[in-house]
This record gives sequence, structure tokens and C-alpha cells, in this order.
Amino acid sequence: MEDFEDYEELTPEEIERERVARKRRREARERRRRQRKRQAIIRCSILILIVILIIVGFVKLLSGIWKHFHNSDKRNSTATETIVPTTEEATTEAPKPEIDESILAKPLPEDRQAALAILKEQAETDSDIHAIYENAAVYPDKILQCLAINSEMKQFVLDYPAQISVVFEGDFEVDVPVSEVPLFLQYDEQWGYADYGTTLLAINGSGPACLSMAYTYLQQDGYLNPIRIADFSMEQGYLGENNETFWKLMTEGASSLGLISNELSTSKEDMISALEDGKLIICSMDPGDFTKTGQYILIRSYENGLFYVNDPNSEARSNVGWDYERLSSQISNMWAIEKGTGYSHGDSESDNEDGDYDNTDDSDNNTDTGDGTDQTDDNN
Repeated sequence: MEDFEDYEELTPEEIERERVARKRRREARERRRRQRKRQAIIRCSILILIVILIIVGFVKLLSGIWKHFHNSDKRNSTATETIVPTTEEATTEAPKPEIDESILAKPLPEDRQAALAILKEQAETDSDIHAIYENAAVYPDKILQCLAINSEMKQFVLDYPAQISVVFEGDFEVDVPVSEVPLFLQYDEQWGYADYGTTLLAINGSGPACLSMAYTYLQQDGYLNPIRIADFSMEQGYLGENNETFWKLMTEGASSLGLISNELSTSKEDMISALEDGKLIICSMDPGDFTKTGQYILIRSYENGLFYVNDPNSEARSNVGWDYERLSSQISNMWAIEKGTGYSHGDSESDNEDGDYDNTDDSDNNTDTGDGTDQTDDNN
């Protein structure tokens, strides 16, 4: 406390001024003290934060180093354990691809009017379909029904009025690719307008198309195009009254054409083994992803846990991989096709007269039902 004994010598005004001055000095000292305290607290907080960040960073660094060596050891251990995977493990770990639902087979419209209703809706956004719809009178029912569920046929249908009067004899050879199995779409304009039974190859020619693909690639020979195979099938009685292609085309028919054909089980191991041996697999399909009635497809390869097919009725389905469970559940029967002696390229009529086509009845195959079902067509 300040000593005020000397205040007796001062006047009251001087004493009051001195008190105010001393009060201001005390307040100034107090402000400086509080300011120094705040600064000290701030410096301390910054230092503590820096220390915490350093500790966190160090912990993360140690954790990263530990995880790196731990995962490395784990990968090495896993690699060692899976050098020779068992069949069961391979099956369990097979990928399950996402298949676009829009590319899967759809039911054939019941009649012409149902097909036109579908095409009318499609015509609103597709000028080519609109042109077809406006000229629908020139097209047979089956052509319109097939187009309604398979837009890949659009160009074939557009050109139909100009091509239908042309006679397709099949007197040409297809290109022979060396490194990959060719995809012969049954509605390819090289052969799709050709007759097959009472309809066209474009409508129910999956069997001849598959056998032609197999022959062309295995024999490296472009002579037996789909038209020639279709003619052979009709001549030898492998085509039924309802335009269904009998399984005999893939057995005794393939043998008559110089290929080696053996029925194959649906065992995944047998399928992979056949493909690894350089064979191709022709399948008769039940209703499912590829058809709603019956159809033939060709399995060309097995890669990264998936089977790849050549579907003569869809380029889109031929561009995706299929897991074993999904594919095998739809297979009615299948044959491993391999290279044989090949077919003699003489005149087709003289060859037939000379008996080069074997049409011997095989009682073991009398139960064949065509393209996998009792239905009439194989591309819907």
C-alpha cells in the first residue's frame, strides 16, 4: 500500500491527481502482465501442438513400415501356398462377371402384331428401325419378330428387300484367320439370306454357323462356309421338319466333313482340358441367357477363370466372359471338335454322288432334338 504521510504537504487537488496517476500505472502494469500471460499460453499451445503432430507423424511412419513388411510376408506366404491351387480352390475363386442384362436373349414376340408393337416403340429413337417399321409390309413375320428382340440384325433387315431375290449358292471361301476363331454371325449378309429348310440361315442357322467356324479355324480352310454346311445338313437329313438342326450334324456330320468330334461332359476340368489341347467346343443350349428356345454356340477359349464363346446370334454376347456355373447350367449337350483329315474340295454334287457324305442312321442319336429344345427355331 502506498504511503500517504507526505500528502499533508500537498493540496487536495495534487493528492487526487497523484492517486489517479498511481491507479493508471497499476492498471498499465496489470495489462502488461495479462498480455505476457496470454503470449506465454499461446507459445505453450503452439509448442504442444507441434509435439503432438511430430508424435502422430512418427507413429504413422512406424505403422506404415510395419504394414509394408507384414503385407510383404503375407503376399510371399500366399504365393507359396497357391503355386499349385486345387481344383476346388480354383472353382471357388473364379470371377463372377457383371453381364449387361440388355444383351441377353429375349422371348420371341408371339406374332407379327406383337413384333410391330415393339418396333414401333424402338422407331421413336432409331431412324433405321423407323424406316423398317414404315415398310413392314415387305417383311415376313419371322424377320420382324427376330429384329424386335435383336437389334444387331438391323442392317440385315434393312437390306432384305434388295437381297431376298438373289440366289445364294455358297460358291465362295471365307477368310481364314490364323490366330483367332472367326465369329460367323448367322445373319451375316454373305450367307444370312440363303435358304435353310423353309426359312433362312439368319433365322435358324446357328448350327451350320458354329460348325463352319470350327472347320475354318481348325483346318485353316475357308471352303466350308455356313451355306455349304447348311446345304450339307439338309442333304444328309440333319435338319428337321420344324427347321431344327439335329445333334447328328455335330457328330457324324462333323466326321463326314473331315473333323474329329467327341461328346464332352459338362465337367469344368474336361472343358478346360479340351480347349488347352487346341480343340473347340460346340454346345447345344437350353433356354437361358443365349436363347429362349434352343441354339448352338461355340466355346473358343478359357482365360482368367472365364469361358469365351462365339455366339452366332450375338456379337455382344461373344465379347464378354462367362463363368462356369452360369454357362454350364444352360448346356444341353456339347462336343469337343478337333482337326482331322479335312474335306475334299471336289465338286459338291459329284462328291455327294460318290458317297463322300455319310448319311448312315445312328440309332444312338435318334433322340436328338435339334438346337437343344423341341422348338422350331434356334435364334430367339
